[in-house]
Amino acid sequence: MKRRVGPYRRCYVFAHSSMPGEPLIVLHVALMQHISASIQAIVKEIPPSELEDGNKIKSAIFYSISLTQQGLQGVELGTYLIKRVVKELQVCVTEKACNV
Repeated sequence: MKRRVGPYRRCYVFAHSSMPGEPLIVLHVALMQHISASIQAIVKEIPPSELEDGNKIKSAIFYSISLTQQGLQGVELGTYLIKRVVKELQVCVTEKACNV
């Protein structure tokens, strides 16, 4: 899990007020300079002391999505979350207002 958070990484969740503190779906995103050829390059550990450089971010790779509730299989929550995150990242890049 340590490799999935930190510099050049984002973790997005979709939750519901009826289940506070428990995500329904979790999406992990790597912000990278280029499209990677392997998952190993995406999940490699980045030193936590390394500061993000917004100029190095050229792509967002959605590399893990997990549904946490079996009863929600077949519900399009993943699609909804991905579309929402894409919009947020587009605003981030356009307005140079990323949470870095």
